[in-house]
Amino acid sequence: MTGEQQPRVPEATRVQSLLRQQIIEGVRQPGSALVERAIGEEFGVSRLPVRQAIQGLVAEQLVVPGGARSAAVVRGFDAEELEALSVVHATLERLVVRWAALRRSAEQVELLRELVPATVADGATVDAAAVRRSVLDFRALLFVMADSEILNELNQLVGARVTQVISHALQPAEAGPYLEALYRAIAIGDPDLAETIMIEYIAPQKFARSQAD
Repeated sequence: MTGEQQPRVPEATRVQSLLRQQIIEGVRQPGSALVERAIGEEFGVSRLPVRQAIQGLVAEQLVVPGGARSAAVVRGFDAEELEALSVVHATLERLVVRWAALRRSAEQVELLRELVPATVADGATVDAAAVRRSVLDFRALLFVMADSEILNELNQLVGARVTQVISHALQPAEAGPYLEALYRAIAIGDPDLAETIMIEYIAPQKFARSQAD
């Protein structure tokens, strides 16, 4: 007897998820155009699901809609919005690391350790895309460990834009040591230390620097 067949994911949903990931990971930078034909060729779909996917990303505030003769573009950040999102990010992340440190399980701690990027020798090239994936996967697991319905609801409301900010402000060379330190603080169940490490990493000047770049 075979298992039940999994429901097929609609093409528009699949394309929206892939585009969202590219935007959050910085593959598609703020201001870059989302050309329907090119995206359809990239993902092997017609233009209709691409158009629907882009409309979904507009609703998520990750994309700015295009005009009659212009393509939609990946949304960027103005100074006011970046400041507001950085405050939301700081508040949310500080809570989630505290609760993750308090509610962790041994199995979750081990999974967290596996997401810490390997140490890169001085002068070696950092795979920025891989580091971004590690940071975002690490963050996603922290929400699982925190096991908070309220934090999950907040993350659903602002998570896409916040993770885009994280990717935008990320300094890949700093991410590995940061995740290593944060993992160790959570592993020993020290919420104060975890929060201190988080605060240092998400200091406002990091976001100001990313805006200036």
